[in-house]
Amino acid sequence: MISIIIPVLNEEKNISGLLKRLSELKGKKEIIVVDGGSRDKTVEQAFSLANVIRSPRGRALQMNMGAKKAKGDILWFLHSDSIVDVGSLKAIEESISQGNIGGGFSLYFYDSKKLFMKWLAFTSNMRVNLTKSFYGDQGIYIKKESFFMIGGFPEIPIMEDLEFSKRIKKMGRVKKLNEKIGTSARRFTSCGIYRTFILMIKMRVLYMMGVSPEKLNKMYREVR
Repeated sequence: MISIIIPVLNEEKNISGLLKRLSELKGKKEIIVVDGGSRDKTVEQAFSLANVIRSPRGRALQMNMGAKKAKGDILWFLHSDSIVDVGSLKAIEESISQGNIGGGFSLYFYDSKKLFMKWLAFTSNMRVNLTKSFYGDQGIYIKKESFFMIGGFPEIPIMEDLEFSKRIKKMGRVKKLNEKIGTSARRFTSCGIYRTFILMIKMRVLYMMGVSPEKLNKMYREVR
């Protein structure tokens, strides 16, 4: 069984649509929504379609708590603004059966037709092909036993997906699936596409240079 884990915070505009799409997927699954203290109707909307649990705020904390509650032998982590392929569950199961310990999906932006965003999705997928490093919006999946062997997501305020991806690569083979996952361009359009892109590149470089996640998170919050 695949446990689908979705960390949320004030996502009433997106959560119902995602949960309805997930409920229609063929395959044995459970859906876990981990709320980090929403003040809108996120929890109310999720209750009828998922197992809702409460957690302290923080994406890594929320995902780890969801994993601890999961009953499946495979974990699949999604953002609340994702659009998933109808064959996602089957693709994940086939990947794991082939000996991969985890991976992610091919990314596209569903709410922007701008050429730059198409280029950004293309380069993101090429990066995965070359580095085997997945970000959270690419729908990371992993065997549950492998997840706990590496200690889950590092509970840092930012870059937890990059650090997690680095760790799973050292443990076993990972695979990017041909099935696509859609994500929203909202974080780019809300603060300016190019401005946001430059900020993200800058923060990744600083992280690789050893700047602490705490300092990066403060920088991120101040700029946005």
